[in-house]
Amino acid sequence: MPLKIRIKPEQKFFAGGAVLKNVGTKPADLLVLSDGPVLRQDYMMNIERSNESDAASVYFLLQMIYLFKGKGKPLDDLVIETIDKFSALHPHLRANVMEIVGSLRAGESFKALKLGQELLADQQAATAKTSAAQPVSA
Repeated sequence: MPLKIRIKPEQKFFAGGAVLKNVGTKPADLLVLSDGPVLRQDYMMNIERSNESDAASVYFLLQMIYLFKGKGKPLDDLVIETIDKFSALHPHLRANVMEIVGSLRAGESFKALKLGQELLADQQAATAKTSAAQPVSA
């Protein structure tokens, strides 16, 4: 099924192994006719950012699953094992993790990636809340 996407000016996106950029001054409408992975810039995370938090590490792995889907099940199993370890460290996010694992097992890697983005936002919000509650020392 074709996918229609709109890319903002100066926005990057990943399509089928290549990173592309809209260098125009207007949004570009694209129609992707093949079944390859496509990611807009707001979903892309580079490896340096993957070390920012536990959730960022999970998100980066989910991104790799999506981008290289069909390349082999061992990667899926490694990601599921890593996500399970993450949920042990962050039990309040267990429901989110179970939903991600369910999506991966169902072969819905983009859905898992979107859920991973929510997981990342939830952990960032929790970290910000914890930081705000701690007193500032002089």
